[in-house]
Amino acid sequence: MQSKVILIVGPLLLAACTISSNYDEAIARSTPPGAALRAEIVAGAKELVYDPASIRNAEISNVASLPDGLQGVCVRADSKDVSGRYLGVHSIGIPIRDGKIAGGKLDPSLCNLPDITWHPFPELERLSES
Repeated sequence: MQSKVILIVGPLLLAACTISSNYDEAIARSTPPGAALRAEIVAGAKELVYDPASIRNAEISNVASLPDGLQGVCVRADSKDVSGRYLGVHSIGIPIRDGKIAGGKLDPSLCNLPDITWHPFPELERLSES
């Protein structure tokens, strides 16, 4: 029984180390987001956020590229909900395929990695002006 557990758990631990290593390398090689990506995220926020004019404390991470060609960026901000209360800062992990946003995930653990570089995202906070 013990050898079966080792055979199952061993490869999982090695895979986890490889995944972690890939993310560490991707974060180390990450680059600041360009104007086009920022604009695409702002346009998406206008459609997805309940009260886009309430967005505050917005930040965007560097863009990380994985060996398989997938890229990703994280955005974090605070905004109001339906009842008019601020929700607190939440992050969204945004995958990028072929230069286009390909979905998003609310509060992914990857966006909490300590080595991520964050930048102010004032364009997202200016939605109240548009």
